[in-house]
Amino acid sequence: MTMSRFIGFTLVELLAVMAVLAIALSVAFPSMRYLLYKTEMRAQLSRLLAGINLIRSEAVARNIPVTMCPSLAPTSVVPICSGSYNDGWIVFSNPNTDAVVDPGTDEVVVVSEGLPDGYSWMNRAGNKTAKERISYFSDGSSSSARTLMICSPAGSGIPSRSIVMNRVGRARQAVGWGLCP
Repeated sequence: MTMSRFIGFTLVELLAVMAVLAIALSVAFPSMRYLLYKTEMRAQLSRLLAGINLIRSEAVARNIPVTMCPSLAPTSVVPICSGSYNDGWIVFSNPNTDAVVDPGTDEVVVVSEGLPDGYSWMNRAGNKTAKERISYFSDGSSSSARTLMICSPAGSGIPSRSIVMNRVGRARQAVGWGLCP
């Protein structure tokens, strides 16, 4: 009679491996969440900055004012300026420089959906949501200087990122330019 030897893991070895794996995951998970929040914030900042750059280039190319405004329902048949940039936004040609998309005279160039839950567009002081329209004129200049700051979900610890616009028309990114609430 020959004795066969069993090959495999003992219960103690399996539990030790599971404990090490659980500790490693508990250390890595918060870092991964931070990375995901930070990546999403950068993507949303780039999306709005691309929209602002589009306004300026369209205003120069069309030789008429072009406006971006927040919209609660940007994809509706007749989009209207309302709400805040958190809800979405529209870009439209705007010869009379009002905050209304006039059917027949104004052309909607681009619409964009709002931010994911937890993120918000704020003013630099962080005390109110961003909802002022942004207009560029045919010479590429802006109607006013302003800062739009994106804030990540509460408790994420990610510094704010901002789009800073001057009256000449230049829009740039800045990190930590304001404090999120």
